[in-house]
Amino acid sequence: MEDKNITSITNPIIKNVKELQSKKSTRQKESLFVVEGTRAVHDLANTMEILYFIATQNIDKSDYNPKTQWITVSDNVYTHISDTKTPQGLMAIVKQRNKSLNDFTIKQNGTYLILEGIKDPGNLGTIVRTAYGLFVDAIFLTKDCVELYSPKVVRATMGAISKIDIIRNYEMTSYVDFFRENKVKIYATDLYQSNNLYTTKFDGSSAIVIGNEATGISEYTRAQADSTIKIPTRDNLESLNAAIATSIVLYEVARQKNFMNN
Repeated sequence: MEDKNITSITNPIIKNVKELQSKKSTRQKESLFVVEGTRAVHDLANTMEILYFIATQNIDKSDYNPKTQWITVSDNVYTHISDTKTPQGLMAIVKQRNKSLNDFTIKQNGTYLILEGIKDPGNLGTIVRTAYGLFVDAIFLTKDCVELYSPKVVRATMGAISKIDIIRNYEMTSYVDFFRENKVKIYATDLYQSNNLYTTKFDGSSAIVIGNEATGISEYTRAQADSTIKIPTRDNLESLNAAIATSIVLYEVARQKNFMNN
């Protein structure tokens, strides 16, 4: 497509980007999302399908795919559509990935993360980034999780959203059935009547469930899990932040599977 130069916030393209930034319904309808920042855009430039770039005049477009449309905008237009406090002058409009559970294949000795009802965008983004870094093979989001492609979540993933498979929009029952059929053991984090994380053996393929920040895992998940686990902490500490708890659990799983020696 031919490159463009836009100087008005009333331009239809600019109005559409503004809606992609602010409206979940638009992102879902068009199956698109926005990535902002030079590093974030660069990280996914070769791993996801980019429809077009939007940039201010100071951004060098020679670093990016010349076959992808480049739209140059004035500073005031970019500020109008930016979702960040300190805009860097570059964003990409990207096609969402919608991987089906039916198309997913379990790998031998794989590690999988199921997120049940995670509501905080910062938590979800941080968990995605951490999961990628700690050798998780795929993430599974229940329908009631916060939207994966919201600007705050995307920003918090720091580019990891393009590097790991993420299955979403299924009920917990579908994930339990899927892992049961594939003989993957399900470990659910739970504060009550649970096994110590550090005395639990993670062998073979493992699915780790992290529950909602306020209420934890559901009763259904508690009943269906092969094992419930908890992180030992000082007495009277109600719980850990979901992202921090996820990091601790995944680090222990990776350590036991000898990924730390790679």
